[in-house]
Amino acid sequence: MTPTVPTPDLAARTLQLVDVPSESRHEAAAMELLRELVPGEPLYDDGEVLLWGDATAPVVLAGHLDTVPAQGNLPGRIADGAVHGLGASDMKGGVAVMLELSRAGLPARYLVFTREEVAVDESPLPALFATGLLADAALAVVLEPTDCILHAGCLGNLQARVTFHGESAHSARPWTGVNAIHELVRGLEPLVELEPVDVRLDGLVYREVVSAVRVEGGIAANVVPAEASVELNFRYAPGRSREEAEARLRELVPGGELTVLHNAPSAPPALGNPLAERLRALVPEVAPKQAWTPVAQFAEQGIDAINYGPGATAYAHRRDEQVPIASLERCYETLERFLRASVSAA
Repeated sequence: MTPTVPTPDLAARTLQLVDVPSESRHEAAAMELLRELVPGEPLYDDGEVLLWGDATAPVVLAGHLDTVPAQGNLPGRIADGAVHGLGASDMKGGVAVMLELSRAGLPARYLVFTREEVAVDESPLPALFATGLLADAALAVVLEPTDCILHAGCLGNLQARVTFHGESAHSARPWTGVNAIHELVRGLEPLVELEPVDVRLDGLVYREVVSAVRVEGGIAANVVPAEASVELNFRYAPGRSREEAEARLRELVPGGELTVLHNAPSAPPALGNPLAERLRALVPEVAPKQAWTPVAQFAEQGIDAINYGPGATAYAHRRDEQVPIASLERCYETLERFLRASVSAA
């Protein structure tokens, strides 16, 4: 049996990254730390995107450096076999694995970027894609938290506001007006009764769901409101385009005025990609990605992509966010074998 190659101190590296705050739109200090740690000269660095490594390598390892807002979980700590702290799972543990693979000389293109935990319209990746530096990549592995199994594809993420109009009146004489909140309640009835829709693709089942996530309306206790609105979040399956998703949402709430706030596309599973098949031989367990990730942005560029990372999905975005040290080491060792094999096969 081939002895296991010793791994670097991934826990310490993850904690180092965790302890530099990098909430979305405030990642400059963490990006500066990364520049100090990456080996060699970057292939691309515009302040929001850092690309380094072998410019001809077929595999891109990618991840975001930003986090959701802190919840009293900084600084981080190492305890009970895990790294605890903001972003440990989503996804500074994955960035730590990437960083140490690159420092060990494993051949890949390594990509870290900001502003992923916000609307896709703010993503800095389009500027990188426009350079053509990734145009010939054969596979992107996004190190989102997946509990060290493969998460194929991803759901689209459509956020929209639906506004219902009425006519204001005195609340003592409501029949003289039209209550917009009542119109909203009636308009949402089809959505309330809607069951999740299972969509099967390449043997995986993605669940399409629509949720009302915010409601606004009314100006005073004695005024029948003339306007009320609801924000809807539609997570749609691979195979449905952005335009089709918007049309479906309009079908569900025909009585309201729908305004799309942002719409991030879905991504196909890409399990037939030869490199993805090679990774699957090392990580046989595959699940559908029941969320949105940047694999969709790679897919839009014609680059096959898949999710695989050490983060614990159950702890992402939580106050008690953490990543098991064993998962960091397992992810590192798996990707090390994968990258070595990819070079041998090239």
